[in-house]
Amino acid sequence: MVVNQMKIEIATLQDVPEILELQYKAFRPVAESLNWPDAPNLTETVEHARGEFLKYTTLKMLSDDGKILFREIQRRLPHNRAWLFTCGEVRRIVSFYEREGFRTFHTERFENGVSWVSMEKIICAETEL
Repeated sequence: MVVNQMKIEIATLQDVPEILELQYKAFRPVAESLNWPDAPNLTETVEHARGEFLKYTTLKMLSDDGKILFREIQRRLPHNRAWLFTCGEVRRIVSFYEREGFRTFHTERFENGVSWVSMEKIICAETEL
């Protein structure tokens, strides 16, 4: 699919190391600001990521506009719910997800005091993403 001249395609197993590297790069500053070197997003291995990859459909976009990719992922879901997990201490990220229609349904607090928030969005066919 091409959106505003940005190509969105289904990722392959060969993309996993690059996707994981992007995950590390995106979450490392957050983890460092929270003094959380063993955050789940930083300790995931390529082997674990490959195993998880096989369970889900992963899209990739050849652009830097994450909001478009985020909405395309939701559009392609084979069911009417979307789930995500994020660090509760970073309000701008939680607020972004809330503006996108996600609601917190569970919060887990780690030993270091950092919270991991589970969020969910009900997606209806009539709902515009």
